[in-house]
Amino acid sequence: MSKHARLAAATVLLGIVAGASAKEFDDRLYVTPMIGGVFADSDVGPLGGIVVGKNVSPRFGVELDLNYSALDVSHLPAENDYERLTLGVNLLGYFAADTANVRPFLLAHGNLRSLDFLGVGLDGAGVAVGGGALFKLAPKWDARLDVRYNLDFIGERTENNVTVPEDTFYLWSTGLGVSYKFGADPYDADGDGVPDHLDKCPDTPAGVAVYSDGCPMDLDGDGVPDYLDKCPNTPKGVLVGQDGCELDSDGDGVPDSLDQCPNTPRGARVNAVGCPLDADGDGVPDGLDRCPDSPPGLPVGPDGCPLDSDGDGVPDHLDECPNTPPGAKVLPNGCALEGDCRKPRPGEQVDANGCAIDRSFILRGVKFEFDSDRLTPEAREILNEVAETLKAYPNIDVELEGHTDAIGSDNYNLGLSERRAISVKAYLEGRGIQARRMRPVGYGESQPIASNDTEEGREENRRVELTVIED
Repeated sequence: MSKHARLAAATVLLGIVAGASAKEFDDRLYVTPMIGGVFADSDVGPLGGIVVGKNVSPRFGVELDLNYSALDVSHLPAENDYERLTLGVNLLGYFAADTANVRPFLLAHGNLRSLDFLGVGLDGAGVAVGGGALFKLAPKWDARLDVRYNLDFIGERTENNVTVPEDTFYLWSTGLGVSYKFGADPYDADGDGVPDHLDKCPDTPAGVAVYSDGCPMDLDGDGVPDYLDKCPNTPKGVLVGQDGCELDSDGDGVPDSLDQCPNTPRGARVNAVGCPLDADGDGVPDGLDRCPDSPPGLPVGPDGCPLDSDGDGVPDHLDECPNTPPGAKVLPNGCALEGDCRKPRPGEQVDANGCAIDRSFILRGVKFEFDSDRLTPEAREILNEVAETLKAYPNIDVELEGHTDAIGSDNYNLGLSERRAISVKAYLEGRGIQARRMRPVGYGESQPIASNDTEEGREENRRVELTVIED
């Protein structure tokens, strides 16, 4: 090795030793394709090659360098160009940390090379010294520029009657390349493009968009990053769950911010403001309402059914005897045949307790086919209940009264009412009630309980009544 080469190598090594101080460094493997040129005196030629290397300390790197060049020697024919193929090792000493945007370096190089000059093949070794710089382009990309002074040591060689004497050839080379680094950036552990020393969220998953501080984007500002946010357009200030959607504490599908009934029981169907549906408007949610078609305005119990204060099975709004003794069997109107108190109708006489003196009970719903004594199916259902009540009072006899409205002649209506009373008696006999306990009577239109001037009144007057026969 010449004196100049030894001096250059020593300079590089001193720079490496002086520069090694940091504890962390970028040791990723990189590859750098290079293009450039070679020249010596007035002779020039192209150069191309590839460098593979990595840093082995904060200020020191090693590389494997393969390149080819062809120096056009101006005073010789073209076939006698100085063609050069080298495979060598580079030692780099850096003058700046690997986080710097511009990183100057010195370079020492040793190689094995194959030369073709003057038609003679010359194998041997060579060295070079030089320097250059890396320019940071991106976390994985650097631009590279270097310049070298190369010495090729030539031993005497004779071939094809041509002798090349022992000598040391020199040439300058310069190259420009782009480096690609493999693997994760050691200064950006999560690979989000924000260096760790600036990254407030150093564990961001790969591929997640981040802000300049390295934290995942949260465009709606709800505290849940966009990549986890199932509701990315939540209004400002609204409380959200872990999925970024508005809280729905009772799970009814209506967010708390809109929910006017925030404690709805699980599974209850709700309206747009989060309150349980209540189709009949009785204050009991449909999910708990056992009587979802209660008439409007009726008082109901916790189960949504109309109140039945005396527990006789007839709701208060239909019960003409709202205080029936416990256990008493009642008619469909809620009255027992003895020991009960019927609410008086307008104009009726009452006893000292305010109960109707007349023990007559309208069998509401007992209707007949038009202008006929034939019972409707609904009437039969009601009379089935009447039969069960009569069985509960075997010692009580009753009068079955038929009544009509005022349409038609008196005689016709009287006959129709009698036939209808007889039809009721016959049906009850078929349900097990002794004929001797029942006395059918027709009153025609003689005892109206409402005006015959309206359809509603005439409907009231077309009725069957059951009256207890006093002993």
